[in-house]
Amino acid sequence: MLRILKTASLCALAAGFGLTAARPAAAHAFGVRYDLPVPLSLYLAGAGAAVVLSFIVVAWFIRSGTAEAKRLHYDLLRWRAARLLAGSAVRTAVKLASTALFITILAAGLFGEQDPYENLAPTMVWIIWWVGMAYVSALFGNLWALVNPWNAVFEAAERVYARLRPGARLGFAVAYPPWLGAWPACILFLAFAWAELVWPARAEPSSLAIVILAYSALTWGAMLLFGRTAWLAGGEAFSVAFELISRFAPLEARAGAWNLRPPAIGLIAGERLPPSRVIFVLLLLATVTFDGFKETPAWAAIESAVLGDGEPGILAVTLGLLVFPLLFLALFLVTCRLMALAGGGCYGTAELAGHFVTSLVPIAIAYHLAHYLSFMLINGQLLIPLASDPFGFGWDLFGSADYRADIAVVGARFAWYTALSAIVAGHIIALSLAHAVALRIYGDGWSAMRSQYPMLLLMVGYTVAGLWILAQPLV
Repeated sequence: MLRILKTASLCALAAGFGLTAARPAAAHAFGVRYDLPVPLSLYLAGAGAAVVLSFIVVAWFIRSGTAEAKRLHYDLLRWRAARLLAGSAVRTAVKLASTALFITILAAGLFGEQDPYENLAPTMVWIIWWVGMAYVSALFGNLWALVNPWNAVFEAAERVYARLRPGARLGFAVAYPPWLGAWPACILFLAFAWAELVWPARAEPSSLAIVILAYSALTWGAMLLFGRTAWLAGGEAFSVAFELISRFAPLEARAGAWNLRPPAIGLIAGERLPPSRVIFVLLLLATVTFDGFKETPAWAAIESAVLGDGEPGILAVTLGLLVFPLLFLALFLVTCRLMALAGGGCYGTAELAGHFVTSLVPIAIAYHLAHYLSFMLINGQLLIPLASDPFGFGWDLFGSADYRADIAVVGARFAWYTALSAIVAGHIIALSLAHAVALRIYGDGWSAMRSQYPMLLLMVGYTVAGLWILAQPLV
């Protein structure tokens, strides 16, 4: 598997270098149509060819599965500095800080100025937390497991309750039904995606704070019912999302262990996922793709065809948000069915879906990077003045209240080529992981390669479609 990762990295690097050696290009994030140095069709063909070439290289040179990769872990707790960072004092301090920030965000939303640019809540929730935490999870590890304020508050309540009533546990101790799986997380994540992409009041600080309070009540109520650990594992949408994304990271942090591992190896080290988690992965991928597609002329044409001369409404975008995951599910299941046939019929469609769905996570990370990096680098600068004046009351706590964001920090060239490189690299890594999974479950190298032809077609098609979306002007 180490050879797989090395090969995938070299393929991604070569593809990224070849595709970025050009002059300024179009950038979806800027709302202006920039001229590409070559026709868009050549970019799309080149990106698709890079993915095909990587498949050939990986399939030809890689002959081992994942057993080797599972041994490639280095225990960081051998070092005293790492043990100090993993110690209870640091963890407690971080949890206190995250809880204090959580309370500040709620207070700012409820009692501060309601201008989104002068209130800490919208910037922290939509930019720093959602976009930034996804990047941290993918590049470093599951920091959310430590800073999650809902977990921190309930854990503190458990400790206080245990002191007051020794031997007793806080809650009703209802067993979490196995059939429930991660379905609550799927529903809550889809509701979050609707709030992010559709909800008209998403930037209103007070409305945002009220929704956070409602989600807090739901989360703590479910923890009381099923237990904190069970709800975090299957019901708390963001714990499920960031844990899944963090499997890509080179750092694996769990109880009593900090392991350094090859990047992305965590996505193929486990057993096959149950249906609810398959759906969750597809939701991650489908919602970020829909976010880009709904700003293209193609989506505007669809809205016009459906609504006629009427104004595009919430209903149209809501239907699009619901249909996109269904399309992704159908396409993925068709691909798995074709893989089952190409692999000789040893495994069924649902079984292969559970085995291979985590190999799609690098694509979700790549699209998150392609769609939101420029947004975070520009709008994330709002945090600098808001840190000094979180409520919009005219404070200047740290002397940064007069800072003005530099919108030139990201150019069109950077945005396009970062997106281009991320998407191509994400698909190459996904193909490499899928090949490693195929080697593990089929054993025979030829059967594994043959089973991956449908996945190759899916990856090439999705690469081309994703880059086409990014190249479209904003509507």
